[in-house]
Amino acid sequence: MPRIRKAEALARVEAERARLPASYEGCAMCALARGFPADTVQLAESPRAVAVLDRFAARRGHVLVVLRRHVESIAALSWDEYAEVQKLAWETTRALERVLSPRRTFVAALGAATARVNSFPHHHVHVIPIDAADTQDRPAQVLTWELGVYVYEEGEAKALGEALRASWPARE
Repeated sequence: MPRIRKAEALARVEAERARLPASYEGCAMCALARGFPADTVQLAESPRAVAVLDRFAARRGHVLVVLRRHVESIAALSWDEYAEVQKLAWETTRALERVLSPRRTFVAALGAATARVNSFPHHHVHVIPIDAADTQDRPAQVLTWELGVYVYEEGEAKALGEALRASWPARE
């Protein structure tokens, strides 16, 4: 899984945003929640949220859990919406532990207050498996694009997605 520099990642995200159908009103998270782009690897879904592999990953196995409805603030969520997103994040963590055996898994609700090239004002949660045992495992290092991001090579995301889906916890 190669790492690309921040500038290249930003250019790719900007190009992808330019291809968004007008119905998403420029929100890449709304697009991901509805399966755009077509090669997005969806891992699991619930009526209110979807879990997908991040195409611009902080680490291998980085997953985004995206609320289907466009909501910008956690405080604007109903309890049921919040709980569903969190449950998918928990299930993601369980699957990642079974498949990748990370040393730790970070779970963080992020998103800028205003749209930026690599951050979107749409409620979503990052689930990031961490293997490093040095300064690279600190939140400030994991949750930044300053050191670049990882992109999947041909077939790599699909194979990881299949393994994660096969290890997904049973729904209660």
